Amino acid sequence: MNTPVGLFLRCCGRLLDGDDALIVLLQARGFISAPGVWQFTLPSLHRFLQDQLAEGECPGYPVFRQMLFASDVNTRLRALGAEIVVVDNHAKVDSSLYGLRRLAT
Repeated sequence: MNTPVGLFLRCCGRLLDGDDALIVLLQARGFISAPGVWQFTLPSLHRFLQDQLAEGECPGYPVFRQMLFASDVNTRLRALGAEIVVVDNHAKVDSSLYGLRRLAT
């Protein structure tokens, strides 16, 4: 069974590798995306992952958000030379803009 957090990490890895097909897909879905770059709100990320997973593999938004915050996403991404950061803080988790970015070398 796939998990939304696992899929998210795989997508981040693909973006860091410059996966053109994923970049085009994300751009078509309205995301800002380029090699090593992905900007999203948490609700839009949830919708995207929900569409990519089989029915029943992606929980509702509140559970997804809880899973994401309880995960080691940034620890795992740092091993790939990247991290998730707040790009634009709107004082609410659900309306803030987050982004994948490469760490400075």
